Amino acid sequence: MHRQSRTKPEVGKYILDAISIGMYNNPLMVLREYIQNSTDSIDEFKKNIGFDIKQPRIEISIDGVLRSLTIKDNGAGVPSKIASSVLHNLGKSLKMASLNRGFRGIGRLGGLGYCDELKFITKAKGESIYSISQWDCKKLREFINHDCELLDASALIRKVVEFSQHKYENSSKDHFFIVEMNRVRSSKDILLDVPAIKSYLSQVAPVPFDIKKFSLAEKIDKALRDRVPFYDTYAIFVNDEQIFKPYKDEIRISQENIDRIKQIELKQFENRNGLLAFGWIADLQFLGIISSSDLVDGIRLRSGNILIGDKGILSDFFRESRFNNYLVGEIHIVDPRLILNSRRDDFEDNYYKEEFYNVFVKEIGIPMSQKIRKASEQRSELRKFNRYRQLIKESQDIAKHGYLSTAHYKNVLKNLKQTCDELKKSFEFKAVDALVNEINQAEHRLDKVHNIGIRKNELKTIFDMIYKNCSNKIEGLEIIKQTLTFLDK
Repeated sequence: MHRQSRTKPEVGKYILDAISIGMYNNPLMVLREYIQNSTDSIDEFKKNIGFDIKQPRIEISIDGVLRSLTIKDNGAGVPSKIASSVLHNLGKSLKMASLNRGFRGIGRLGGLGYCDELKFITKAKGESIYSISQWDCKKLREFINHDCELLDASALIRKVVEFSQHKYENSSKDHFFIVEMNRVRSSKDILLDVPAIKSYLSQVAPVPFDIKKFSLAEKIDKALRDRVPFYDTYAIFVNDEQIFKPYKDEIRISQENIDRIKQIELKQFENRNGLLAFGWIADLQFLGIISSSDLVDGIRLRSGNILIGDKGILSDFFRESRFNNYLVGEIHIVDPRLILNSRRDDFEDNYYKEEFYNVFVKEIGIPMSQKIRKASEQRSELRKFNRYRQLIKESQDIAKHGYLSTAHYKNVLKNLKQTCDELKKSFEFKAVDALVNEINQAEHRLDKVHNIGIRKNELKTIFDMIYKNCSNKIEGLEIIKQTLTFLDK
């Protein structure tokens, strides 16, 4: 058997485009990747050395004038001896999937497609020098988008990256990692939109609950810490304002309806191999779809306390996808064999992914769909009952006092007959039949019209116009009544 000599495979330049701007359908996902790296770095430092006076924190600074975005953490940093390889290698990471939120070694390059210059500045504790990796993203895009002799990713990196190390003038005890994105460029300037960034991070990042707004915050946090490995919360600041999860006691359904979270149910998702996930679901009245502006609608799926995908990732596992938006809660992944894909919008296909979704359908999808549908039917019956009650009252008033507008009279009569037909299909409602007969026999009169100097037919025409052209029929009747009262004087 003849064996050919194998050539060394090359990694083409387009891989850099694929793992940066090509990886994300939302520029804000870049912030998620950098925060993920920061939390891993903080965890590493906490485990190996420990914080003393300064508490762990992640600071995000946005300057719209300079078009810059900076993410800084006081985690472990990168030691100077390995800084060059760590900052420039692709898909090569010292992290372990079972112990870290990020482990593929590509997340730090997410910013390449969204700025003209990307800098990584880092220092480890006890060292007197710090390292800088500076990427010329504008030049990188030019090389990728135009034909050139540089087809190899490694050669291209050497062309667009400058690495340097400098003496650190402050305390050697300092430790940090800084990401600087300069001359930021993104669709609709979303990466410079401070309110949008705060809203995004409050839902996605591993930030704490706000105990001032959510009375069940401490109960939930304790339960998650007891049952979910690697669950933690981090102090994250955007332009000096700390970010919290948006959960609160009151949940807005619409302008008129407010629901309240008074209790929560803790849920375990298990198979024969053990605990797959653990979470909490708010006990709500299912008054309707929760307002999206509250930022809490839907059961959210999280790993390492970072959102997986978006709020709709579990919607397809209900009888109707909209049912997920009637609910509030979180499910946190426990089993490390539920491995996230590169985009972090779902799991890698394996047995445990299928098992988790099957358990979710059994424990949440089907029973919650049934409860929501039943509550919806009950509300529909209540609305129908209230409509019947209002209609009967209107007909009684007309039969007793006469009608103010021919159009109103005919509309009530038509609705009464339709109501009778609806009710007869389910049960006998003799009171409505009696009212129909009574309104048919009622004298068509406008008593007060006889005392004013305008012909009855002219007034009826005027009142018909008012009633027909009023979008709110109740307000229309009130206008007619007030008009009659004024003319009567």
